[in-house]
Amino acid sequence: MKRFNWILVGKIVLGGIYFLAIGEIFMRVFAPQPMLPRYVCATSYGIRGNTPSRNYWHKTPEYRIKIHTNSKGLRADREMPYEKPPGMRRILLLGDSFGIGYGVNLEDMFLSRLVASLGAAGARCEGVNLSVSGYGTAEELVALEEEGFRYEPDLVIIAWHSTDYEDNTRSDLYALEDGRLVRKNEAYLPAVKSRELFFRLAAFRWLAVHSHLYCCLREKAAVFVKTQLMPATRRLRTVRAAAPQADDEQSKQRGDYRNRLAIALLTEIQRQCREHGAELLILDIPSRKSRTEFYSTFHADQLDDPTQFHIYNPIADFRQYHGKKLYWEKAHGHFTPLGCRIVGEGLARMALELGLLGHDFRKAER
Repeated sequence: MKRFNWILVGKIVLGGIYFLAIGEIFMRVFAPQPMLPRYVCATSYGIRGNTPSRNYWHKTPEYRIKIHTNSKGLRADREMPYEKPPGMRRILLLGDSFGIGYGVNLEDMFLSRLVASLGAAGARCEGVNLSVSGYGTAEELVALEEEGFRYEPDLVIIAWHSTDYEDNTRSDLYALEDGRLVRKNEAYLPAVKSRELFFRLAAFRWLAVHSHLYCCLREKAAVFVKTQLMPATRRLRTVRAAAPQADDEQSKQRGDYRNRLAIALLTEIQRQCREHGAELLILDIPSRKSRTEFYSTFHADQLDDPTQFHIYNPIADFRQYHGKKLYWEKAHGHFTPLGCRIVGEGLARMALELGLLGHDFRKAER
C-alpha cells in the first residue's frame, strides 16, 4: 500500500495559492473590478429580500458609497413602521439595483430626490424602498402583495428595466395560460441558500468585499447560472413540439411572450393598487448607447390602451444635459447622482401634474 504523498499535495496547494495570488495582483493592476457585494436572503414569502441590518460599502474606480439596511431589509437610515403617520403620503418603490440605488448614497437615490422635490412643493411624503438587486416584475408583484401594501402606500412606483423581460421568465413565478396570468411556483430563490451558508464564513465575506479576482469570477458565474435557470415556458414548448420553426420565428415568439407576460404583470399590479387606493407610476429606465443616446425597452406600443399606465421616461430630460455623465461607465451602468436627481425631479413633476398624490398638500412640519 502506497504512502500518501504529502509533499505532492503541499506543492499542489502552494501552486494553487501562487496562481490565485498572481491572478489577484493582475486584476488589481490591469483590470480593477467593481466591488459590489450583494447581501440578499430568503424571505418568508418565497423570494429574495435584502439582508436586514447590514452596513457595507460599494467601491468601483468611479465611486465609493455606503449601503445600510434597516431591520426589515429596506435601504433606509431609520426604521419604517407599517402604519402611516397622519397627514403623510407614502411612496412605495419596487425595482432592482437601480431602485435600491447602486452607485449613489442614500440622499442621492432618485427616491430621495423625488421625496425632496415633492416636499418643496408642499407635500408631506416619505419613501419606502422595497427594491432588491436582481428583481423582475414578477418578484415585485409578490413583494407588493406580501409586504408592500402593509405600508399603506398612496403611490406605487415600479422601476422598469430591460432585464425585467428575462427576469420574469427566468423566475417562473407567473405564466400566461390562455391569455390569463397564473401563479406557477411559490418560490424563487436562486443560489440564496448557498450564499447565506458561505457568508457565515469570515474568509468568504472578506473575499466578497476585497478580492478583485473573486468579484470577476462571481460575475461570470452569475451569468452562467442565469442562463441555466432560463426555462422554456410550457406554452412555447408546446408550440415548438407541434410545429418546429426557424430560430428567428422562435425568437419572435419568445419576445412576444415576454412582452405579454410583462404587460400582464403590470396590469395585475395596477389592479391591486386600485383595490388598495393607491396610484401606479412606471419609471421606464432607459438603456444607454452613449452619453447622448438613450432608448426605451418598454414596448408601450403593444398596449391595447396606450393610456393604460402612467409612464415616466426621462430620455427627454437626459438630453438637456448635453453629454454629462448620467450613468456610471466603469461598473454596471447605474445612475450617477446627477442621473438620479433628474429622474427624481421628473417623477415628482409627473406625480404633481397628474395629481397622483392628490392636491390638498400639507406643508411639511418645520
